[in-house]
Amino acid sequence: MISQATLEDLNRLHDLEKEIFKNDAFALKKESIKYHLERNLIYKIEINESLAGYILWLNRKKYFRLYSLAISKKFQNQGLAKRLLDYSFEHLKEKSFSLEVKVSNTGAIKLYEKFGFKIKKVLQNYYENEDGYLMEKK
Repeated sequence: MISQATLEDLNRLHDLEKEIFKNDAFALKKESIKYHLERNLIYKIEINESLAGYILWLNRKKYFRLYSLAISKKFQNQGLAKRLLDYSFEHLKEKSFSLEVKVSNTGAIKLYEKFGFKIKKVLQNYYENEDGYLMEKK
């Protein structure tokens, strides 16, 4: 089941963030997740009452920026990222979209391309020791 996350989900979202992005300089701290719950959009997907994943969208004036997408290791390869993206595009209308992704994350890049995202430019050293792509969907 997919729904909008609330402050009640804060601890579970933080636990998932630590699981998926441990040792990543871009990992969200608990205070940051709380900030985004209050000011942006986080959709969560639950399976049997377990938090299986989330997607975080930053709401900008003219577009939404996909800031983070995480699926718990025990729920990966089940199409949940695709379901979160499908759900997002059904509910986030009339704006364009952007995201940044590591150039080495070929699985994510292929998924984003299936949803109409196109690589707009290479972001030199955007991540620790790695370039990123800026991708957009109009």
